[in-house]
Amino acid sequence: MKEVEMPSAAGAPAQKRSKPSFARGLFAGRVDEDLIFPFPQLAGDEAEALDMVLAEFHRFAGDHLDGAAFDQRMEIPQEFIGQLGDLGVLGFTVPEEYGGSGFSTGAYCRLMQAVCRYCAATATVIGGHQSIGIKGIVMYGSEEQKREFLPRMASGEWIGAYALTEAGSGSDAAAMTTRAVYDAAGDVWIINGSKQWITNGGFSQVFTVFARTPAEPGSKPTQAISCFLVKRDLPGVSTTPPMHKMGIRGSNTVDVVFDNVRVPAGHMLGRQGQGFKMAMEILNTGRLSLASGCIGSAREMIDASVKFALERKAFGATISELEMIRHKFALMMSETYAAEAMVYLTTGLCDRGGLDFSIESAMSKTFAGEVLWRVVNHAVQINGGNGYMSEYPYERFLRDARINMIFEGTNEIMRLYIFMAGMRDTAAAATVGSLTRVHPALAAEAEVAAAMTRMFAGAMAKTLARHGRELPARGYVQERAADAIIDLYALLAVLSRCTARLEADGEEGAARDVTLTRLFARQARDRFERNIGLLDGPDDELLTAASEVAYRDGGYRLI
Repeated sequence: MKEVEMPSAAGAPAQKRSKPSFARGLFAGRVDEDLIFPFPQLAGDEAEALDMVLAEFHRFAGDHLDGAAFDQRMEIPQEFIGQLGDLGVLGFTVPEEYGGSGFSTGAYCRLMQAVCRYCAATATVIGGHQSIGIKGIVMYGSEEQKREFLPRMASGEWIGAYALTEAGSGSDAAAMTTRAVYDAAGDVWIINGSKQWITNGGFSQVFTVFARTPAEPGSKPTQAISCFLVKRDLPGVSTTPPMHKMGIRGSNTVDVVFDNVRVPAGHMLGRQGQGFKMAMEILNTGRLSLASGCIGSAREMIDASVKFALERKAFGATISELEMIRHKFALMMSETYAAEAMVYLTTGLCDRGGLDFSIESAMSKTFAGEVLWRVVNHAVQINGGNGYMSEYPYERFLRDARINMIFEGTNEIMRLYIFMAGMRDTAAAATVGSLTRVHPALAAEAEVAAAMTRMFAGAMAKTLARHGRELPARGYVQERAADAIIDLYALLAVLSRCTARLEADGEEGAARDVTLTRLFARQARDRFERNIGLLDGPDDELLTAASEVAYRDGGYRLI
């Protein structure tokens, strides 16, 4: 085995791997079918409870959740956020003993999917509080910290915010400048610095703050970061006015400044020097709720666009009959089906426990965000002039969708991580036979997936041999390989999902699933083969040269 050093990146998931990982197995040609079959389902009692919660949420949203109004006002009223707390939305995954509902990650993601059918800004407020703002306390808090913070945060009395990003350290942990120094006399940590683009920062009562702390000589930069729970009412905490954004405009985004803020030593979260690992583990689950929200928005755009296409007439027929429109809907449907399968396969891995699902989470976030971008772009086009007008929801959904490829780790950082984490301990490629758990009706698609797995493992072994320690700098290779394994994982997720439907409803009852599965399998195979074929980089030198034209000239200067 060869060890490839992974560069530190604050947008990338944690890298310590003491747990089994399905995705890492794919890099060596292994498909652990027991991890992905059967397709995850919520337990009966939880599924029933979730159905009741979602029904109540939809009734509430129909009366009170006006995403267009929040967008125009560039604010979500505090009264409305309080009502979300009353519904139990803000403590959905907090254990019941601390005042929450104790739902699983899979159930929470279904809630976020529902929210995003109405308003992505509202989902951003919920996610900033619960997916990442409160998650660190649930995962790493002491019993005392949990009892102090969680009940009031689960009820919505206190809103949480996650303060990691800085102006100079988006994806580079080594560049973090916010510092915390221990004062033994007062038994406090004194924090100085600022954080940028903090969701909920303008009204949150509790910040999960990451700061540089003293470390042993020779330690890695990531080992000099610790995590603190900082209350807004501490002297020295201040925030800027809310920022104006392209999308999710109802959500609150500010910079947070810490000026000699004295934080009680008992409010350090976890151990000193463990902050970076904690930050990345928190984001692993946060990315899944982000991805599930993308699915909700995509489904809403498909539903609204189908209604329009079936009614709008041109050339003597509805535009739904035009093959160029059919093509768009075919892609929207198959890719959304695949993204949904990826997300809920991954939430199943998360809820199972004892597994490292960081690569799968990064793949889900990347794929779902880009699927939504394509879906909403098609929706705008299908709806024509209506799609461009602000009185219709399409342009708002388009603006809201763009952020998903940026926050909680840019998609470039996600691709770097997917590739480098999988390649860290690349073993000799295994020989994958057939997939034994896929339904016989999908035998051809199962063989496609098995062949893709064999091809991918062989290509990764050759890539490692060719580039070795230069791999962290080979971004062209990272991107193509990451896109290839994303398609492979998506196809396996789709096969698992469709198999479950076939086993439950038979071939006639599962006909829609089978159609979408077969279409996606062909799309995924074609993209995969193209990316694998480009790994040798026949055009890489030309790509670099073309980019140098822009850099050297300071932009586009051709006459």
